[in-house]
Amino acid sequence: MSAFLEPLDLDVLRLIAEEPRAGVREYARRLGVARATVQARVDKLQRLGILISWRPQFDPAAMGYSGLAYVRLHIAQGMIEQTLSGLADIPEVIEANAVAGNADLLCRVVAKDNAGLEEVLQQIIAIDGVQRTSTEVVLSRRLMPRIVPLIAKLHGEL
Repeated sequence: MSAFLEPLDLDVLRLIAEEPRAGVREYARRLGVARATVQARVDKLQRLGILISWRPQFDPAAMGYSGLAYVRLHIAQGMIEQTLSGLADIPEVIEANAVAGNADLLCRVVAKDNAGLEEVLQQIIAIDGVQRTSTEVVLSRRLMPRIVPLIAKLHGEL
């Protein structure tokens, strides 16, 4: 277990991950501790930068964006910020990460269909600084983003 996370911190994290809308009072009831204790742990988790958001998760496919791809971008030297600014102007680019390896950026991109993906790729290629791209089209998502198993491992359960 991490030196700065106690078992109660991990229990609170698990409840937040599994049922973010339950609320501090319900978490306290389930854990058998005072509401103020849970609130103090939530505050600690936020202060440490572990709990960074209470935003809901959305499924782009349910919103009509059933296409998903990962696009690797090779960027001209000194052009990363300009390129990121251009990527931010494309709504279908939902994530961009600087990476080490055979690319400079790895972007997660959604589209309504293959024709829409081609349009998005053309927009990306047109951004100043983008030298070349390679694309991996996702056929199906087999393991959704998750955090509970990591919490369990930190708790010594795995």
